Amino acid sequence: MKLRHAFLLLILSGALQAAPQAKFTVVPTAGTVTAALLPSNFKQNVQYLVTNTTQTTRTLTTVPIAGVSQITTEAGACQAPFTLAPQQSCLLDLEINASQMSASGILGGPKVCKAQGDSTNPDLFLCSEPSPAQSLGFSSTSPGQFVFVANQGSGTLSSCQLGSEGRLLGGCSVAATGFTTPEALTINPHNNMLYVTDSGASTLSRCPFDRTTGTVGACVDAGGSDFDLPFGVAISPDGSILYASNGGGAVGVGTGSVSACDIDPTTGNLSGCVNNRSATFDLPSDMTINNTGTRAYVSNFTANTISVCNIVGTTVTSCDDSSGNNFDGPEGIMLSPSGAYAYITNNTSNTVTRCAVDTTGAGLLSSCVVTEGNFDGTGNLAFNLLGDVAYIPNEALNQLFMCSVQSETGALFNCVDSLGSGFDRPAGVLVR
Repeated sequence: MKLRHAFLLLILSGALQAAPQAKFTVVPTAGTVTAALLPSNFKQNVQYLVTNTTQTTRTLTTVPIAGVSQITTEAGACQAPFTLAPQQSCLLDLEINASQMSASGILGGPKVCKAQGDSTNPDLFLCSEPSPAQSLGFSSTSPGQFVFVANQGSGTLSSCQLGSEGRLLGGCSVAATGFTTPEALTINPHNNMLYVTDSGASTLSRCPFDRTTGTVGACVDAGGSDFDLPFGVAISPDGSILYASNGGGAVGVGTGSVSACDIDPTTGNLSGCVNNRSATFDLPSDMTINNTGTRAYVSNFTANTISVCNIVGTTVTSCDDSSGNNFDGPEGIMLSPSGAYAYITNNTSNTVTRCAVDTTGAGLLSSCVVTEGNFDGTGNLAFNLLGDVAYIPNEALNQLFMCSVQSETGALFNCVDSLGSGFDRPAGVLVR
């Protein structure tokens, strides 16, 4: 029996010596989320600190995982491959792409191994990976929404991922550049073209938009004519006509206009623009249209009124500015997804007014009250597709706030920072 026990111990000892030994520590940095249910069109960055705990300088690499790519451009980032002296560390920056994951998702890793020579081929005999609680664990769910923000300070357009839990923002990055003073945003769902008003240049730009990935292509002048400080923009439900509110001209009743342009269904270019004027316009700072495309709502910054106008094709007429109240330098205006409520951002008082919309009659506004909302600037607000969360820019703080929407009354409440980042005087907001 003693010989048998000795033999078993010898076999066990040899097996332990042959098994891969942990020679490097792989630990997530503070705030890194290593496991999540990720919308199928989203990406997420993950970061680990890798330290060589051996007494030998090592050239290391990672074992490939479907849907995971290494980012090597940031300061202190591990390269591919990367060499660490004893006790030296680097940051392993990884991008998780849900659209490239396998059907079973990602479970485990990242595994850091000794490289075979100077290549990225791993030597699986000498590897380490995080503890099970800190390993990668990602699976995909239905596609998510994106939030786009016009940054007047930097002349750029930001894109953020709208998380399914809590409606917080993440993964914010610059999606488009080259604007002077970008402000209002809209997307034509019929040709996947995003339009941006540039009030500083008195132009409109069009940018190809990928609805699956949220990617914005190169933005170019959309053409059209007679734009003069275009502050607001909207598109007809059938995607054939673009409307833009122009704040140009001397301040006074009857100044400003609404341009209505035909949209080329193939190129997205604008043509045949008609300049609609009304005695009720007074520095029209923003506009929106109802879900049926029969009425336009135009905010008059100087007069503290909202013009409700009839729409027939490119003709905007019969405007009425007699409805609604509690406006104070109305800068932006947006209807709820249902069309039952109008929300007006007030530049002078930095507040948000909520009004009921007559959806069966003349479309006029009533029961207007100041609701919650951390607004301070020259933009408007936007809703997620469900209409239960509103996103409101605050230029003074360079933040985008999110507010819950009370379903029965349309009131905004529980407004908090959306945790989006990289904004520079945020103005227009769009959720898609």
